[in-house]
Amino acid sequence: MLFRTTDLQLLKEAADKRSKNSDVSDAVSGWFEGRASLDVLDLHAGTGATLRALAPLLAPDQAWTLYARDAAEEALARDHLTRWAPAAQATEDGLFIDRQGQKIAVRFKLHDVVAAGGKLAEPAPSLVVIDDDLMRYSAIAIRMLVAILADRRSVMHARLIYDGRLKLMPHHAADGAFTAALHRRFMRDSGHGEAMGPQAANELSEQLRLSDYSVIEGPSHMHLRAAEAPLIRAVQKELAEAQRIVAKGHDVMIDAWLARPRATLEISQTDLVGVPT
Repeated sequence: MLFRTTDLQLLKEAADKRSKNSDVSDAVSGWFEGRASLDVLDLHAGTGATLRALAPLLAPDQAWTLYARDAAEEALARDHLTRWAPAAQATEDGLFIDRQGQKIAVRFKLHDVVAAGGKLAEPAPSLVVIDDDLMRYSAIAIRMLVAILADRRSVMHARLIYDGRLKLMPHHAADGAFTAALHRRFMRDSGHGEAMGPQAANELSEQLRLSDYSVIEGPSHMHLRAAEAPLIRAVQKELAEAQRIVAKGHDVMIDAWLARPRATLEISQTDLVGVPT
């Protein structure tokens, strides 16, 4: 993930609203149009941003399961969903949200799909969703996940997945080397196989097609300007940190690169939805 702190993720959420691919989101909502109720599994609870973005597009009655890697992530998602829906009621294992004519039951579950090799903690529901946490997945985990979804004929929606292209302006000649260092860090093996990093969206799309899914995908590029300066600066720091690992002893050069003011940043991202044929 490019933005690792909660504050940055929440600031990014506002930019995400501009970035989403309308054709893909329309395909998701259109597939389930007319449904009175819908079960959804979110593979990465995070701050609850995916639920906040998608729930308004879906059925009047929804039951969401949010996977969290630990109790801290669960608490984070719970807190920010409650801020989004102040009247939310706590339940034994989550929240009940009655908001703008929709009733949304939220259940939290401690489960890391990456650590589980792509396996879910329960049968896949009608819709499974994920954000850029997909970049942590290995090729084997993605293949296992798709096999499970295909067996249940579940719809898969991945949103805002970084696909490997960053453009900082004004440009610096070393930007490409710094970006390559970041990709190496994204694709490291954290103990569960080498992560796909910025290749994750392509791998997911390919595996869905091989499993007889129809895939609709499109760009969801993020364009950051002066108002999102903290996000631009955060990406600069991530790039510099990655470069320090591969270019040890070049701190002076890296510090000079980091000190260069940048006015804009374009982050290339992909949205996709796979539906069973």
